[in-house]
Amino acid sequence: MSIEEFSDRIFVQQPVKSFHFTDETDIIDISCSSSDSILSETDQHVCNNNCALIKVKEVLDPSFGMYVWPCAPVLGKYIWQHRNKLKGKVTLELGCGTGLISILAAKCGAYPILTDSKKYGSVFKTAKENMKLNNIDCKDFEIQELTWGYINHFMIQSTPIDFLLGSDVFYCPKDFEDLIVTVSYMLKKNTRAEFWCTYEHRCSDWNIDYLLRKWDLCCREIFLEDFGADCFNVAGHDLPGLKAISISLSSYTPQRTS
Repeated sequence: MSIEEFSDRIFVQQPVKSFHFTDETDIIDISCSSSDSILSETDQHVCNNNCALIKVKEVLDPSFGMYVWPCAPVLGKYIWQHRNKLKGKVTLELGCGTGLISILAAKCGAYPILTDSKKYGSVFKTAKENMKLNNIDCKDFEIQELTWGYINHFMIQSTPIDFLLGSDVFYCPKDFEDLIVTVSYMLKKNTRAEFWCTYEHRCSDWNIDYLLRKWDLCCREIFLEDFGADCFNVAGHDLPGLKAISISLSSYTPQRTS
């Protein structure tokens, strides 16, 4: 039985999670319910320059991307702190999963492009439903197939990208170089773009320094305490291995942000 067939058999909806991004406090997973109704007018008014409310529907499924991992709200915290940089920009999310990061990017005024591997077809369905759940019009985002390590028509013909985004994409070591190849290609096409990424350091033997040098990239660690993400409320889990980094071309030195 294929993954897709297995997914169809156990495609069971899980409770909808609500994430509250605000300047005043840390990110808090404020509720968990079975309601998958589109954000109300009242909720829409909450989404302004000072805070944003996002609803995400998860699904019990063998695909990794069908639920929100702790790295996603951590990256969301960083994006929210630097939301003014995203206004009017184009973002490309690698391994979009539930779409939380791209939903937030859209609420920050960006045009998000959500991507994932075609072998995870059910992920696209969930991400699209979550965009709709948050009143993101279909003309204000796009979803594209992108398999790490392969150059496809979309990558060659894509609109200029300002930011690459990825949460917990460094998950399987066998995929690290494929991911780095994809990031390198997109950054060389968009030389002033940056890749904002959060991941969990699961093993001390895992290292991407060699791959970064091989593909002409440089990496800067962003300390969680610098953007208020070093506490339990942000990720909902006490995981000491959570990291945030910014990757860019070695020939381009982005302005440091705090």
